[in-house]
Amino acid sequence: MTPFLIDPDAPGRILPPAPPAVFGLPVRTLGIASHWCSPATGALLAAEVGRRPRNLHTHLQRISLWTDLDDSAAVTAAIVDFWIVLGPCGRALRQRVLQRHATTLAAAGLADYLSARLEPGLDRHDPQVACPGSVLARPVEGSLRFMRHSATATDLP
Repeated sequence: MTPFLIDPDAPGRILPPAPPAVFGLPVRTLGIASHWCSPATGALLAAEVGRRPRNLHTHLQRISLWTDLDDSAAVTAAIVDFWIVLGPCGRALRQRVLQRHATTLAAAGLADYLSARLEPGLDRHDPQVACPGSVLARPVEGSLRFMRHSATATDLP
């Protein structure tokens, strides 16, 4: 691996390295261009969802990409992540996604569960939505109980 670049017009001149690029598809449409349509792009979109989960555009691009690639497991994981981020908001949008991908979600056994959760949304700790490929789901068995340590600095030795 070369740590520097050579100027093609002047081979003796070394160019300084460029700063790392921030991932982003060149267009802001929901559909992915055919030359970007690959599992590698899906992995980059999943990483971007993990880095910036509130970017709804990236979620919809990820769902669109996996739908175009006809990967039902990845579509299900992308929809689960999208629903986790939306929470109780965006009921109409979640309903449209549910209607459009009903057969895919039914095959994964989530269509009925998600339709029952239209009003409250999904919790990322819900074990029902644990699926391979989900970036944001953190399933927990049993009930959640968050504890707070009540010791103050004066109680410590």
